[in-house]
Amino acid sequence: MATEERSLVEDVKHKQGKYGGFSFGGQEPDGVVVRNPLPAGTVFPNGATAALLLTFDVEGTYGNGTGDMSVEIANYQRICDKLKDNGIPATFNVVGKMAEEQGPEFVEWMLDADCEVVPHGYIHEMYQRYGGDDVYAGHYGPDENIKQVQEGVDAISRLTHKAIRGFRLPYGHFNEYTYDAFEQAGLAWSSNLGIDDFIAPGLGFGNAPFQMQLGEKVYPIVEIPLDSQTYDWAIWIADEQANAPFVKAVRTYCDMRSIPFTRTPACGVGIWRQRMLDAIAGKTVFTLICHPINLAVRSEAWGDPVDEFMLPVIDQLGQFHRDRQAWVCTCGQLADFYWKTMQS
Repeated sequence: MATEERSLVEDVKHKQGKYGGFSFGGQEPDGVVVRNPLPAGTVFPNGATAALLLTFDVEGTYGNGTGDMSVEIANYQRICDKLKDNGIPATFNVVGKMAEEQGPEFVEWMLDADCEVVPHGYIHEMYQRYGGDDVYAGHYGPDENIKQVQEGVDAISRLTHKAIRGFRLPYGHFNEYTYDAFEQAGLAWSSNLGIDDFIAPGLGFGNAPFQMQLGEKVYPIVEIPLDSQTYDWAIWIADEQANAPFVKAVRTYCDMRSIPFTRTPACGVGIWRQRMLDAIAGKTVFTLICHPINLAVRSEAWGDPVDEFMLPVIDQLGQFHRDRQAWVCTCGQLADFYWKTMQS
């Protein structure tokens, strides 16, 4: 894929280590081998033949999102109340430093809704700690990766008083040192690799959870692929100049599915609903990703994105779960199911 067709990658992979790298936008990480994917035709715990996961990257202004962080934080009560009303959980991947500075109350709504709370790194932008222009975990060696992972785990576990079982990296960028750090921390799952790519089909890793192999090493960690193209950033927040490939991918998907394309949260609901229907029809797993800082963005083109985008999505997920068309679960629940299935 030509460099100009990549989104958010900036023609970088990793500088340290031999294996790893960014996967969004179709850039295939070096040395990655899919091992032991969840078998096709799997029946999930509620009798459904598809699984849907709603995940949030909670990063406020600690990352590269847009919006008012105080509004983002206030929105979590509404989001979690809607999850409780529908009887479904979500996975919240929270920047550890943000969680520390906000305090325990910050995650109480999430825990009260029986959701999973895990780290999204300790810091989102690693250059802020180490200096220079490097941002991604794959640019750093073992010491920096261990610190990013372990400090993230420690920060979230202190607030939740729970064992931390999973991790999503900022930008999904890694190398083998990152997965060594996951293994050292005793994690059960990670979620960093993109599901698919509409700009260059075939470069994704498929929907099925699998074990990650980097080089010759197979890690005892379930990799849960996530939506790398039609997630919230690409639908209605990404700048059409700087992030044109993301917008192009969403337009392509809309054309494929005859969905009227508008750069609004309401259009996002239609796209996400179709993504769910695709997973149900394909009897597979699909991991949705939302950046709640973007739900704090207002525009003349829309009102409140929580009302127009997120709450309708949660209602749709709840309906699919109640109808047993899909099992709506956390990443941790899927990891447990994966290991039980693979060992039986």
